[in-house]
Amino acid sequence: MYSKILVGLDGSAPSAHALQHAAELAKSLNSEKVTILHINKDLPLQEPILNIDLDELMKEEDQEVLAPAVQFLAESGISYETHIIHGDPASNITQYAKKHNYDVIVIGNTGKGVIKEALLGSVSHQVAHSAHCPVIIVK
Repeated sequence: MYSKILVGLDGSAPSAHALQHAAELAKSLNSEKVTILHINKDLPLQEPILNIDLDELMKEEDQEVLAPAVQFLAESGISYETHIIHGDPASNITQYAKKHNYDVIVIGNTGKGVIKEALLGSVSHQVAHSAHCPVIIVK
């Protein structure tokens, strides 16, 4: 049913729960693979910051976010891959899933609260409304 599972991972507790759910789903359905997609938001810098290597800082953040997830999936014996993309999280997740024919997207609920979500929206909400495939939102 779900041969290819895409997980949006941002380092938060809800995204870690989403990864755990995706792993359980992959095991129970004998899925082909789980793909972890980490999105770095573009930083709107108007001036260069002196003496700071932003690329290096972003690489360090990527590794901090991905390392525990990779270890978890490796120990679980689940086939996986990781990808890092820069830009808007919601649109990149949905575009990636469609382009690569994923069967389901598993994403964490950000837990912003009702007012903030109503005013600002959330990545999980945007993904659920624009994805071509089923979306599982994990709390």
